[in-house]
Amino acid sequence: MTTTDPVPTPRWALTYGADLSIRVWGDDCMVHHGLSNDTHRLAAWLVPALKRLAEAPPAALDELATLMEADPETATDVLQQLEQLLLVQRC
Repeated sequence: MTTTDPVPTPRWALTYGADLSIRVWGDDCMVHHGLSNDTHRLAAWLVPALKRLAEAPPAALDELATLMEADPETATDVLQQLEQLLLVQRC
């Protein structure tokens, strides 16, 4: 009988220098990345997860999904999109 190690849960953090400024208007938010000087329009339901990452990185996928009020699959898709924008990274 062989034992296998459990697959580690992905953890996420803000990218280096991602000093984010976040402003919320209704269902949307504007996120400004200080280092790159890029501004992105995102859904406001992402704000709790982004603020969590700004306060105490890294965070597990399950925790971020809960903050987004999303299932893990949706949260993974969103985090991958944020990763393409260079706002978050896997760690």
